Amino acid sequence: MTKRWKYRKVTPAITEEMKELRKKGWTYVRIGKKFKVDPHTVRYWIDTKYHKKCISRAKARIRKPLTEEQKLRRRKYIREYINKRYTEDEEFKQRFKKHAKKWQDKRKKKLEGN
Repeated sequence: MTKRWKYRKVTPAITEEMKELRKKGWTYVRIGKKFKVDPHTVRYWIDTKYHKKCISRAKARIRKPLTEEQKLRRRKYIREYINKRYTEDEEFKQRFKKHAKKWQDKRKKKLEGN
């Protein structure tokens, strides 16, 4: 599978040329094809509102570290979930036992190696 658009660094000179072409009525797609970049890249560098919006979205996606209370709640939830599945679902119980056995064997080997 080949990529449709090739990565190319957009320099200030290219940005200025993109802006001029946009003023002449060119579409983002047409400008993108000329410079071999994605139309969203063209819009990102030409439209300041869109640029700011993309940056604010990226900042919003960054996960903040969990507080101790949140960590405890998450652990409690996972423990309860596993306990419930373990008691109700026989297939889950077998998979869980198999995984636990693997983990114990791995841990033993590691401790014996030290």
